[in-house]
Formats: sequence, structure tokens, C-alpha cells
Amino acid sequence: MAYELDTVKVLVVESSAPLFQLFQGVLRLLGVPESNVYPAYSKHEGFEKFVRGKHDLLIIDWMGVPDQGIQLVREIRTNPRSPNPFVPILMTAGSGHERRVFLSRDSGVSDYLVKPFSAKDLASRIERLIEKPRPFVHATDDNGNLGYVGPDRRIKEKPFEGYDRRMVMSPTTSAEQQQQV
Repeated sequence: MAYELDTVKVLVVESSAPLFQLFQGVLRLLGVPESNVYPAYSKHEGFEKFVRGKHDLLIIDWMGVPDQGIQLVREIRTNPRSPNPFVPILMTAGSGHERRVFLSRDSGVSDYLVKPFSAKDLASRIERLIEKPRPFVHATDDNGNLGYVGPDRRIKEKPFEGYDRRMVMSPTTSAEQQQQV
């Protein structure tokens, strides 16, 4: 990874001070100055620091029961006070269980990293966030209520061959667009 990360501001929301220091050290190895890595040790503190700062990347821990990290991600994506609902968010957790990965994905995280991880693992996730950003989605349910907000959950490694449920038919949809469905 050959990026100039000396101006990148990272907010790390992690309930453990030693783990924050680990993140800070790994980010320093990647070129992010220690002074540009900000700690938050709770969901509330994380949101308030995010609102006040201009962070380029968030690293948020799962933070145990009842899924404080997931709640924070949803708040960042949907709260009107959020200064940047499009910010890349890397979720970290001590488990790679499918349920946690899907719950994280469905809350709006950009990527997921299982602990313990290596500096190379963290670097590859950051590189993917830079090199392959996914389009942002604001989806509503059938009643018009805000549903999913976050990066497109579909990974573009292989072409999608099914019915595209996101194509909305409306009086303003052109005949050409309707034929695509």
C-alpha cells in the first residue's frame, strides 16, 4: 500500500484502552500520525467525537451486548446530526460468526475485520476502502420508511444475474428502464 496517509483522521471506537493503543500503533506503521488517531471508549463518546471532528475513517468495535457498535453505525448513518453519513466504517469484532458479519453489513458498515488481526490485515481492509469504494444506498421499505442506509451490500466480484428489486417502477420510469426489469 503506497498511500500518503499523513493527513487522514481516524476515529477508533474501542472499549479497551490497550486495544486502542494497538490500533494507533498499527495505523502509525501505515503512515497515519499518532496525533490523527482519536479514541472513543463508548457508543455515546464515539458519536459525539464524530459529530465534532472531521474524520476520514471510523474503526468501530462490536462493543458487546447489546451490540453497541452496531447501534453506533446506524446512528452515524441515519442521525441528522451526523456530519458525514457516507464515512467509511470498518467494524472489528472478536468473532467472524456469519450472524455478526451479516448484522454488521446490514447496519451499514463498509468492511469487517475479525480480531486478532495482523497489520497486513488492517492495511488490506483500508486499501479496499480506498481502492474499491461501493456506491451508497438509501433504501426505503414499501411504506416509505427509511430502511437500509450504507454502502451497497452486493459485492461486485461476479455479475448479478437475479431480479433487481431496487428497480422501482413509477410513472416517471422510462419504457427503456422498465424493459430492463
